[in-house]
Amino acid sequence: MADGSASIGATLRAGFSDVAGATRDCWGALALAVVVSVAGGLLPPGLRFLATVLAGVIAQGALFRRAFDRQGGFKGLRWGRDEWRLLAAQLMILGLVGLIGCILMVIVGGVALGVARTAAPDFDPGTIAGWQGAFASAGPAGLILVVAPLGSLAILVWLALRLSLSAPATVEQSGVRVLSAFPLTRGHVPTLLVVGLAVAVPVLLVSGALSLAPQGPATVAVLALCTYFYAMPAWTGALAHFYRRHAVSQEA
Repeated sequence: MADGSASIGATLRAGFSDVAGATRDCWGALALAVVVSVAGGLLPPGLRFLATVLAGVIAQGALFRRAFDRQGGFKGLRWGRDEWRLLAAQLMILGLVGLIGCILMVIVGGVALGVARTAAPDFDPGTIAGWQGAFASAGPAGLILVVAPLGSLAILVWLALRLSLSAPATVEQSGVRVLSAFPLTRGHVPTLLVVGLAVAVPVLLVSGALSLAPQGPATVAVLALCTYFYAMPAWTGALAHFYRRHAVSQEA
């Protein structure tokens, strides 16, 4: 526990302590990421998703190049091989997570159908009222309907954290790294989870406050500024520190 606490503390310090320096050196790329994110909010859902991925790659490329002393453009503004590699890695991760997510949805749906059929063999699966009636009569077995989705979500979060060192490995090794970065996080998911939650708390608080305000480009811009000028530098700084430490340990 002491080693885990020390690792969490060191990783958080590495991430938070470099936010000011990272934003100073990469503010051009971070500002562009904000613009792309805000503009993406005006697009249809599919294009909006692509804009979000693109904004993340622009910011990550600049920040990880800086973290590993790689050549960058003016204030991080550059689209080069590192960005193409990061984009490929991100799309591969999204595809893998999406595939696992679909499988888990099928499993959860099967569990829900099984519980409903057991509780009410003659229920009508074609109506919401039929499902509600079946679940209402399921009794304690209905708890499975809560546990199964939460378990699926936990699996997806675990997978995302196991793959979280893909981006720093991709930039540092100058090649697309996805599954090859998987071993670096073995046994360290709790540490990464705590670090990720600590970084995300201010963004979540801002998001909650903004949900009470009229929605529009201004609220999207405020959230994007918080994300790319605080959370992204803190998270990438923490991951770069974590990657250096555990990549060396794995080589040794």
